[in-house]
Amino acid sequence: MALIGGFLDEDGMEQMEHHIGRQLLPRAVELGQWARSGQKWAAVGRSAPIFLRTAFASEPSALSVPVSTNWLGLDGNWSPVSIRVGTPPQWIDVLVSTASQEAWAVGRGGCDGTDKCTRERGGLFEIHNSSSWSEGGYAALGLDLQLGFGGNGLYGFDSIALSDRVSVPEQIIAVINTTEYWTGFLGLGIKATNFTDANRLTFLSSLVENQSLIPSHSYGYTPGAFYHLKGVPASLTLGGFDAARFEPHDISFDLDPNQDPVVAINEIKVTAQPLAASNVSTGWSENRTTLLSTADSAFFTLDSSTPYLWLPESVCDRFEKSLGLIYDSKLELYTFQQNTAQYDALKNWNLTFEFTISDLPNSANEISLSLPYAAFDSQLEYPFPGLNATEFSEPTKYFPLRRAKNDTQFTLGRAFMQETYLIVDYERNNFSVYQAKFASDAIMKRTIVDISRPKNSTLKGPEKLHGSRLNTRSLVGIAIGAFAALLALITLTAFYCHWCCFARQSQGERNGKSRITSKWYHCGPFRWLHVASRRRSTLEVDGSLEYAKEFPTDCEIMELPPSNAKELHGSQVNTLVRYHEGKGHTINIISPIDHDPATPVELEDHSYSPGDKSPSVRPKLAPYSADSVGWHGSQSPSISSRSNEGSRTSTAVVSPVTPKFHEHLPL
Repeated sequence: MALIGGFLDEDGMEQMEHHIGRQLLPRAVELGQWARSGQKWAAVGRSAPIFLRTAFASEPSALSVPVSTNWLGLDGNWSPVSIRVGTPPQWIDVLVSTASQEAWAVGRGGCDGTDKCTRERGGLFEIHNSSSWSEGGYAALGLDLQLGFGGNGLYGFDSIALSDRVSVPEQIIAVINTTEYWTGFLGLGIKATNFTDANRLTFLSSLVENQSLIPSHSYGYTPGAFYHLKGVPASLTLGGFDAARFEPHDISFDLDPNQDPVVAINEIKVTAQPLAASNVSTGWSENRTTLLSTADSAFFTLDSSTPYLWLPESVCDRFEKSLGLIYDSKLELYTFQQNTAQYDALKNWNLTFEFTISDLPNSANEISLSLPYAAFDSQLEYPFPGLNATEFSEPTKYFPLRRAKNDTQFTLGRAFMQETYLIVDYERNNFSVYQAKFASDAIMKRTIVDISRPKNSTLKGPEKLHGSRLNTRSLVGIAIGAFAALLALITLTAFYCHWCCFARQSQGERNGKSRITSKWYHCGPFRWLHVASRRRSTLEVDGSLEYAKEFPTDCEIMELPPSNAKELHGSQVNTLVRYHEGKGHTINIISPIDHDPATPVELEDHSYSPGDKSPSVRPKLAPYSADSVGWHGSQSPSISSRSNEGSRTSTAVVSPVTPKFHEHLPL
């Protein structure tokens, strides 16, 4: 099966049908989990690329419940899931119950205050430390009453969360303070609980109907197995299943009227490979024997709340005889406490138990499930009820088989379910049981597939969502992230401007200039803001508001350093001398003819206005006096000092393009 870029070709699709089963594939396809495009199928599950899953980000999708790395239990090693209870959240580890719809948590009264007890019971729920706890009162625990269990619990309402995004408020929680139930439970049922004056939705139903987080009332579950590899933990998926945890087939069964998964066991056989010599004493005629025949076929409930196989007494007698078990009437279990040699023999027989199950007794539409002896190799520990032991005693080996008093107790518990994967679809009122698969990377490599709602479902579905779904914590997180990004941007900009000004000053000092005083608004993007704010502050007369624009550049343009101005030597110029009698002064007019305009001329500064008969002249001596020939052939100094009383010399430049200049000269 080739999955390239999240797409499967036709050959890959056929392999996928074989992988997850034709009966389950339509459930995924209805939701769009496997979206067809032309002749290809897009994998939109959790194992698909992120860019493909974003299209379904706003739609309800299956949730994988966090599992704990701890193994709990007084009657075996069982893998719990981790949930958060209360406000602020308190982490606790609980087992999964396929027969209950409630959530149970061990309270403070269930331990002696030691860390060892708290750890071994999966953590305690301190109701007084939860601000959202609403107490309802004590009531009888409603779980497996047909199996003889009982007791009371302190019921109340509080939130249950699986993560920061998944939190369901006002859930029914029973706080237990006895050792009859060693751990808490997370129920997967959907039957509403009438605890007070109104029916309360279960945790699974709330995720669909109130929270719109998962697509349907369904789940996929396997308890995990401590004895496989280095311990393969449980897997619980709400609203879907993990296709990587089981061997697929296309057989499904109907739920019973109480919406419990009930199967018919047609046969149980056990095989020893190779056949050991010690088998002869147990009455085996060959390496394979039958423990439950078709004549004993009956209905059995799959219930992960109990670890045992609750079988008819006649079937238990065959187990006892074939395996050399000894029944402990006080514990009502088969133990090896007085027969350790038989325990070692059974381990060496390499036993395999084969269960043949179907929807109805002796139905031809059946499946076969294989379980190793390790699935039933369990032990009891202190303080298991009725066990003659202390906290320092060695665990007692036992076989998890119990005698059922009637058919209401016929049950296949956790020991059996360790080797199976259960998918329950309340929407279609059916379920499937598969052979479980075990891998060391089972947690990391998951193939989560959604189970959609059929059009004719009688259960309420999730609300229609338009756009993305963000809760308060997500919005707060986005706001904090945006503020942090803005703060980082401002900090980087300020740092850039500071560095820019410092570099400018340093460069000026290296070039021999005096230190340049720069402000923060002289550099970077702030320079443009500063210029824009000053555009209307200074205007020329009859000027324009528009400034000449320069092309932006990263280079700093430096001004030349100031120096003492030096005058260049002048050259001989032609002057027109005109003397007017009676005016008391002489005007020297420089002729533009035969004069090089590029040659500087020393002119005397004067202030003059038309009609002024006595202009004030400020004499200024040139480095030398040059002679020039005027219109009348007379000589006169180009710049003259005061020669006599009331006699002044003035010089003016006549432009060749201003002929009317002579009109302003005094006659």
